Amino acid sequence: MNTLTQTLPAGYIQSGQIDLKKDKRLAILLNIGSFIVFAISFYLLSAFTAWVRPNIITFSGTITVANMLSALGLTVILLLLHEGIHGLFFWVFSRSRPVFGMRPLYAYAGAPTWFFPRRQYAITALGPLVIIAAVGLLFLMVAPAGWVLMIAFLVAINTGGAIGDIFVFNRLLKSSPTSFANDTGDVVTFYERP
Repeated sequence: MNTLTQTLPAGYIQSGQIDLKKDKRLAILLNIGSFIVFAISFYLLSAFTAWVRPNIITFSGTITVANMLSALGLTVILLLLHEGIHGLFFWVFSRSRPVFGMRPLYAYAGAPTWFFPRRQYAITALGPLVIIAAVGLLFLMVAPAGWVLMIAFLVAINTGGAIGDIFVFNRLLKSSPTSFANDTGDVVTFYERP
């Protein structure tokens, strides 16, 4: 079984790369996909809420400037939380401080000096999606009625925003169980034995 390392073991070569810094087309496609996943997630979360709490009307009330500003502020906090969870997993596995950054089309966390075994990197990649979705679903079941719409919105935003993580995870699944991944934030490079 592979272990986390700062030096790639002998015999490993680069087997693939996802570079959002250079591949602007991919970054744009992921953002379009993110919006589609957000819309589907919001619909499904609303249906879930109607099923588990039939006494709540999910789409009640009016949309005000204050509501929109609250949603924007909470979305920024959610973005920071999402990247913070990635960073937490990078730190848990490496005991090294991760890097964080923002670009016009995405935000990122990375651990540029580390090569992560496939299993650890899979946990790091999907951690924010799984944790925020689980907590969000729990909150949808117990939160006061007035909060339900905002919670559904935020969980859907996180799910849509995780489309890049899902894309990376899908690529990771195509690599061998003994592969490594190096994540600089903008670029994820995969390494395998030939």
